[in-house]
This record gives sequence, structure tokens and C-alpha cells, in this order.
Amino acid sequence: MRIRPVNFYHINMEGVIISLAILIFLSHLFSAMFVKTRMPEVLPLLLLGILLGPLLNIVSPADFGMVDQVFTRVLLIVILFESGLGLRISQIRSTWEQSSRLTLISFVVIMCVVALLSKIVLNLHWAYAVILGSILADNSFAIIIPLISKLNITNTTKTVLLTESTIGGVISIVVTITLLNMAKIQSFDVSLIVAKIIYTFMVACITGGAAAIFWTTVLNKVRKLENGIFLTLAFVLVVYSVCETLGSDGSIGAFIFGIVAGNIRTIRKLHGFKFIERFTMNVKSKAFNDTEKSFFSEVVFVLRTFFFVYIGISMQLSSLYSILCGLLFTLVIFMARIPTVNYVLEKSVSRIDSAVTSIMVPKGLVTAVLASLIMQSGVPGGVILQNTIYSVILFSIILATLLSFFIEKGWGMPAVNFLFKRHREFYPDAIPAPAAKKVEIGHQQKHLIAKDR
Repeated sequence: MRIRPVNFYHINMEGVIISLAILIFLSHLFSAMFVKTRMPEVLPLLLLGILLGPLLNIVSPADFGMVDQVFTRVLLIVILFESGLGLRISQIRSTWEQSSRLTLISFVVIMCVVALLSKIVLNLHWAYAVILGSILADNSFAIIIPLISKLNITNTTKTVLLTESTIGGVISIVVTITLLNMAKIQSFDVSLIVAKIIYTFMVACITGGAAAIFWTTVLNKVRKLENGIFLTLAFVLVVYSVCETLGSDGSIGAFIFGIVAGNIRTIRKLHGFKFIERFTMNVKSKAFNDTEKSFFSEVVFVLRTFFFVYIGISMQLSSLYSILCGLLFTLVIFMARIPTVNYVLEKSVSRIDSAVTSIMVPKGLVTAVLASLIMQSGVPGGVILQNTIYSVILFSIILATLLSFFIEKGWGMPAVNFLFKRHREFYPDAIPAPAAKKVEIGHQQKHLIAKDR
């Protein structure tokens, strides 16, 4: 009897397809589990990747070939576009001063602390130490949103945190990519770096803004085309390419495109931008409807799912030194954040709100994408740096999740009162229930709090 040879390619292809399907199902399951467990869905995705990669050796980063480079760029473009689309100018006006102050000071402090530590621990050149610092100074928007969703803090603090994570991510991308480009030509002149950053923002703002105005005017016609919803993402990729061709950063152009398109009605009412109104007269409702926004969000969700599993696969558990460095960097970042928040936030902000703000430094998608760019840029010791950054992502998510849980339960009140004693004790409606039972408020203190609010 003739034995029919087994088609291993066919088996592998079937395995890949079923694996992709299972990952999407699991990601939605992990997302639903957060409601009860308070654990961000990216954490089990990371652990799943570690299980499939370094632990069981089922798959390795080499199996993906050059796909990861294209995937990384596309993911960065899409997440920044979607982040810009969700950023509401009207919501951040009241907190802009506090948000921008916290963003800039916290970014600089963490970047400097990480750069100094990496110079000592990893013996990096100062340029690469600053690059590592700028990458780890970013806070993950996608991780922070679920963590603060059930914490009993004020809406003002939530807005400050979301604004900080969004703007901080953009700053991290611009600084990191600019420094990486400078590293390629081995030129780290400060004036040249500042000029490059200013040029990048100017070109990105002009290109992304003009593209958004144009696209919002033709969007109603685009919707009439079959499968026209994909054309918006295609146009975002065009904006990216134009910005890159002009020597700017395309991902920032995509971010500006999202901000302008998502806030077109608000922007055209601002002083100095009323000329836009005659170009966007047909935009009577929101630039993008709920269906389109849900589609963009789902695209980011799916891409994020695969990417975090890929991060887990790429982690090298054999490099114990990188893992320990990641843990050390994580602890230092959290410790540096506490005094920064304590003295940057106004005294009127409650201790609970200050404590929550101080622990919201988990690293996520932008940090991971920039870590991949380090490898692709050929930075010396790129493998160690990438693995260290991936370790920081893992440890920072775990630590932020645990600390937010402790604060929610009121278990960390003694530490909160000690670390943030310059801030007022609490808001009556913004304190975890278990902790509220332990606090007695006098009539005079109630009156003062009510008056402050």
C-alpha cells in the first residue's frame, strides 16, 4: 500500500489560522474578565506569548520574518490616529494647564532618571540612555483607561490622566524617533535636535490638519462607496507617507489628522480658525459616526492582541540580567513618579486622587512599538534593550494593577496619607468605601471641603 505523504505546510497553515482565531476569542474573553478581575487584558496576552515562545518553544520571533517591521509601523499609525480621534478638545480645556504641566515635568523626570540609571546599570552611551528614557517615560492610554474606570476619583483627575497619557505618548514617539535618526548620522547637537522636533511638529500639523479638513469635506461621498469605511484608514496611510517624504514623522501626522477630524466642529469655532468653516460647511454632524469609530477601535483591538502576544513570544527569559534590569527600572519609575505628582499637582487635589495619579505609569503599546524600532534601527545592544523594555512593560502593568486594587480597597491609606500629606485629605464622594468607614469628619472640615469644591 502506498502511503500518502503528509503535507506539513498545509498543517502549519491550518494551525496558524486556528491560532489567530483562538487569540481573538481569548482577547475578547480577557477583556470581559476585567470587569470582575480588574486585570487589563494585555497582561494575560503577554503571559500567553511567554508560554508559547520562551517556555514551550512552539513559536519564535524568527518565524515572523520581516512582517513584524511593517506590522509595527502600521500599528503605530493606526493607534495614534484612533487616539487622536478620541481626544476631545472641549473636555481638556479646563484641565489643560495641570495636564500639560504634569505631562512635561513627569516625562522629563522619568526620562532623566531612567537615562542615569541605564548609564550606570547597562553602561549605555548617553544618547542611547536618553532614548531608553524617552521610551519608558510614556504611560499607556489603553492600560490606564480600564484601571481608573472603577476607581472612585474625580472626573477632573481622570481627564488629567487620559490627557497626560495621550500627549505623553506623542512626545515619547517624537523624541525617540528624532534621537534614533540622529544616532544614525551620529550627530547629537542639541540645537539640531530641537530644530528637528519643531520641524517635525510643524510639518505634521500642517499636513495632518489640511488632510483632515479635506477628508471631512469628502467623507459623505466616500460613505456612498462600497466598503468605503476602509478608505479612511488608507487615507491615513497616505498622510503618513506624505509626512515621511517631507522629512517629518508620519505617525504624528496621523495623530494630528485624528485630532482635527474628530474635533472639526470645535476647531472651526476657535478664534483664528473660522476660515475653516467655509471648507467644512457640509460637515453638520460628527466627522465620523459611531459605526466608523467602532470599526477603528476594533482594528486597534485586533492588532493590539497580536502584538502583545508577539511581545511575550519575543521575551528572552534566559536573559536573567535583562529581566532584573526591567524590574529595577520599573521600581525606580514608580518611586520617581511619587514626588513628581506630589509637588506638581495642586494642593486642592485629594490624597486619593494624587495616589492614583502617582501609580498610573504602566507601559503599553507605544512603549512596545518603540522598543521594536530600536531593534530595527540597529542600536548597539538592541536585543538587551528590547528585552529590558518588554520586562518593564510586564512588571509595570502588574504593579499598577496591584496598587490600584490596594487603593480601591483602602488598604494603602496609611501610606497614602504619609506620602501625600501636603494634599487635602479627601473628597467626600471620591474615596474608596472601605477607607471611608475609617475616617471621621468634623463639621468644620466638611464645611471647608464643600467650600473648596
